[in-house]
Amino acid sequence: MKVVVLGGHDRLKVHVSNIARRYGLQIEFINKETQNNIDSALACADWVLVFTSLVGHNMVKLAKRYAGERCIFCKGHGVCALEREIKKLMDRYEEDHIDT
Repeated sequence: MKVVVLGGHDRLKVHVSNIARRYGLQIEFINKETQNNIDSALACADWVLVFTSLVGHNMVKLAKRYAGERCIFCKGHGVCALEREIKKLMDRYEEDHIDT
């Protein structure tokens, strides 16, 4: 599963890598609106996690345009907030893919 994280401080990048390995995810961290390939990253993502307190309106609009209902908006912006949202995503994913 591919998750794009929009917003966050540069020091969060190391933690993003650790969380991605722990949960077996591909997580792309984008914290600058000018970063290359932001459009394609958002379009290809299964989920987009947006730290609303750390991104501008333009990035929120991009996320909504490309990901729509696959956007998760989070008011927190640290490692704990990221891991909490990833756990919620994994729980939702497991519920949707349980063989009954």
